[in-house]
Amino acid sequence: MADKPIIHTVEEPKRVELIGICYGIIGCMQQVHNQLGAGLPEFIYQEALATELITNGFTIHKELEYHPLYRGRQMKAYLKMDLVVESNIGNIIIECKALSQLTEREHYQTFGYLRGTGWPIAILVNFGTSPKAQIERYYNHDGNIEVF
Repeated sequence: MADKPIIHTVEEPKRVELIGICYGIIGCMQQVHNQLGAGLPEFIYQEALATELITNGFTIHKELEYHPLYRGRQMKAYLKMDLVVESNIGNIIIECKALSQLTEREHYQTFGYLRGTGWPIAILVNFGTSPKAQIERYYNHDGNIEVF
């Protein structure tokens, strides 16, 4: 049971669909890591992941710029996310790293993207680890970030 993601704040049909989409994305991440292994620069993994996602039927945006709102007004400043997967439930942010280990900085960056966009899901992937990529999934519900 512990291996199955649980999202308590999403009704069942959306939860099942969301989990399916995330599993598909994670499968693409695992394929990239299986092919390339650890030790390459981050931008190599980003390009490979974009290719893998497109090959698997996902609609993506690379280095998407998003202007968050402040006090109801769109800011001139923007967030620039590595990859964004379009979904009818809401866009899914993918933040790619190639580090020996993740730190609070990478987590806070990912959480900031979720809060700044209001989108429901972010997946933080670290291709710099071996034997598997480190993959973390986060759910944004009304500004509260939960691991799932």
